[in-house]
Amino acid sequence: MKFLVRCSYLEIYNEDIRDLLVKHNGGGGATQDQKLELKEDPNKGVYVKDLTCCIVKSIPEIEKLMIYGTK
Repeated sequence: MKFLVRCSYLEIYNEDIRDLLVKHNGGGGATQDQKLELKEDPNKGVYVKDLTCCIVKSIPEIEKLMIYGTK
């Protein structure tokens, strides 16, 4: 079996959503302070628009992203 695992890290504070991994992938000009929007799509369901999503292949990669996002 093969699986695709993706990792995102966000913070919700006072109804504001912030992407904690925005600069990890080079970020397309977005900043960590940019407030993101919660959206709903009939196919995808509820999601956060423009949230960084990283493909991970191991537990150490996930841990690295968690450490980065926590900083």
